[in-house]
Amino acid sequence: HLREVEATQSKGGDEQDEKRQRPLSEFFSEQELQVLGSLSTRVKVMIDSSLPSTLHGTSRVTNGVPLAVVNPRAPDRRYVMLHELMHHQLDELGCPSLCCTLQGKEPRDSWLRHTSFQSFVRGLLVQLWELIQHSRFNMMLYRKFKCGPESAREKEYRSYMKNNALPAYGMCRGDGHPSLKKVAVAAHIATVMLEGSKLLLEDFRKFILVNYPNGEEMIRLGESLVACVHSKDLEFLRMSRQELDAEMQLMLSDLERLVDALNSGMRIKVGPVLPLKEKFNGRCSTVAHVDFLDKVHTPIVSVTAGGFGARFGQDAGETGTIKTEPEKVMVACSCCRDRS
Repeated sequence: HLREVEATQSKGGDEQDEKRQRPLSEFFSEQELQVLGSLSTRVKVMIDSSLPSTLHGTSRVTNGVPLAVVNPRAPDRRYVMLHELMHHQLDELGCPSLCCTLQGKEPRDSWLRHTSFQSFVRGLLVQLWELIQHSRFNMMLYRKFKCGPESAREKEYRSYMKNNALPAYGMCRGDGHPSLKKVAVAAHIATVMLEGSKLLLEDFRKFILVNYPNGEEMIRLGESLVACVHSKDLEFLRMSRQELDAEMQLMLSDLERLVDALNSGMRIKVGPVLPLKEKFNGRCSTVAHVDFLDKVHTPIVSVTAGGFGARFGQDAGETGTIKTEPEKVMVACSCCRDRS
């Protein structure tokens, strides 16, 4: 009986979603849609006022329909729609999900010892993977549509500074270990450097220096993360299959450099892009293995993560957990545990 009730509720929710779906043509001109290719006729927009204020949008596939779910309070809704569409485009072009494996044990002095591997992968690692993806389409969106992530990051990070709190990507609570705070804050600095305005970056730097005793060290780590990301002005639909495959591998190389820069004390090995027999979360058709290695080489935890437009913004309600038993966890991408 419970399964029947859940199935009925799910069906009802899908029907409600279908009624709220709107075509991109309501928001973009015919000329603009041509730039986006055939996907522009398949992606539907859904305005969702239930999204938290720090979450500007998300993307998902429902009953085979790719959706760009947009917060009506987002400062630049056109950009959020384009942002989510580009994540769907990357999905269809073979940008990989991530299968992350912890082999052996973290070194005693590693910050990974103070969180769970699952929380790290679901939160911080996939956030970095998403920043890499954004670096491959934000320049094109500005050139073609004259919009970018700056206004969204402005609202998001002004809110964090006003509330004097930065989310830790699900790795810990506010009283978490200082080493975890360091890498989390560094990732925020990298995000603002890559996607915020110059004024926001200036104010955010001041905020970090005032609120964190090791703020200068956090800023230097954030700058080293940015140096690992290669921003490019790319039009994916104009690229050959060979060029796309090469770019996906370059993105994974960026990820490997980013993880190395975090100084986890482990060796990182990123494999090639491989096909999946079945789509992950109904959208990711490829996978890349990311192995965290020590001298023992014994698999302990495996986590699979997508990386496509989960949620643009952060959910301030994140918390971390620690689990000691081996397990495999399937997630879709940054900060979205329900798709993502």
